[in-house]
Amino acid sequence: MNRRAFLAGSVGALAAAPPPPSDQIVVGVVGAGFRGMQLIHACLDQPSIRIGAVCETYEPRMFGAGAITRARGHKTRYYRIYQDLVEDRDLDAVIVATPDFSHHTITMEALKAGKHVYVEQPLCLSWQQGVELLNAEREFSRVVQVGSQRRSSPIYIEAARRISAGALGRVQMGRSYCVSNSLRPGVLKRGGVKLPEPLNFFDWQAGAAERVPFSVDRFLNWRYYSEYGGGAVADLGCRVIDGIHMLTGANFPATVKASGIPASAEGFDTVERAAITVEYPGGQLVTLSLNAGATIYREDRWELTSIDCEAGRAEITPREYTDWKMSTSGKAGLTVPSWQRRIANASDVATRAHIANFLNAVRGKESAHAPVSAAFGGTLVCQMANLSIRTGRTAHWNSTDQRVEIS
Repeated sequence: MNRRAFLAGSVGALAAAPPPPSDQIVVGVVGAGFRGMQLIHACLDQPSIRIGAVCETYEPRMFGAGAITRARGHKTRYYRIYQDLVEDRDLDAVIVATPDFSHHTITMEALKAGKHVYVEQPLCLSWQQGVELLNAEREFSRVVQVGSQRRSSPIYIEAARRISAGALGRVQMGRSYCVSNSLRPGVLKRGGVKLPEPLNFFDWQAGAAERVPFSVDRFLNWRYYSEYGGGAVADLGCRVIDGIHMLTGANFPATVKASGIPASAEGFDTVERAAITVEYPGGQLVTLSLNAGATIYREDRWELTSIDCEAGRAEITPREYTDWKMSTSGKAGLTVPSWQRRIANASDVATRAHIANFLNAVRGKESAHAPVSAAFGGTLVCQMANLSIRTGRTAHWNSTDQRVEIS
């Protein structure tokens, strides 16, 4: 099979495509795994978007994604190498849904090619890459939307408005936990797993610090190898911290101190469990507990954040927000919520709203909800936490020089 582009599908399917609207945006999607497909479906819900290309190094995902988009009338090209998609002059924007280690490289190249970019979180693998992307956002006149979709969630938007308006008084601290069962035996796929179709492993490693021989395990479990991902800290922590930043108005931390327990599975060099304490300028504190080897006892309680304020407290999950106010006597009236909101399919709603916001930002109709300047802080906290775990010391953010220092 040619390494470059493919235009596949029946003539009938292509001929059935509706005429493009005047404000149509043509996007290319790099990465058609689980999250990439969620974003593709969110794009297909937008009538003025056309998916012009898909790039994927694992063939079943590539052709599967293309079959779905072509069935909806999109003239979608196939690419095996992301550089070719980035250089496609038919595309207005690039959606990056690849493993963490390639986010920075693809985003930078897309910006240099004049494309708008939607890049999934974590924004990047290292704080140095984050600083480079922060500067690039200022340099290039293009929209960069980080996939921190909670910034487009109706629940988080309303909650942030209440907190910022002073409904609960000044924010004191945030406390969160987030768990998953991804590292539990029986869930984690290790040893003897074979891929039924070809994997272009060489190009899958584009953007990695170094290339290694073919490894199905690294392809399936890249999150837990530090050269590809940030382990449980980044996988679970980024979205939680970014949500707290949105709710409290915080962004870049002052210090991060963390401890962690290494993953028990052989070969992984990231942690399975972590306890993180973050201090922000002004004295606000956030504590975060993460566990990627937990049992899931309730579907709606794998994550919970509490925001302590001077005049009340708020609790938020991806689906529900509740807050309580202090009584006039000074005692917390915790039995009757003062305000509550719940959305059953909140994650899907947020993803679709985030894509819609990105498209409107590209058209110049509104500002992006999660530019690098707003979303990098959440990724940075997790990067500093991993550095703290590895060194056993505290990580400090030098805001003047834009660098992390360890002491």
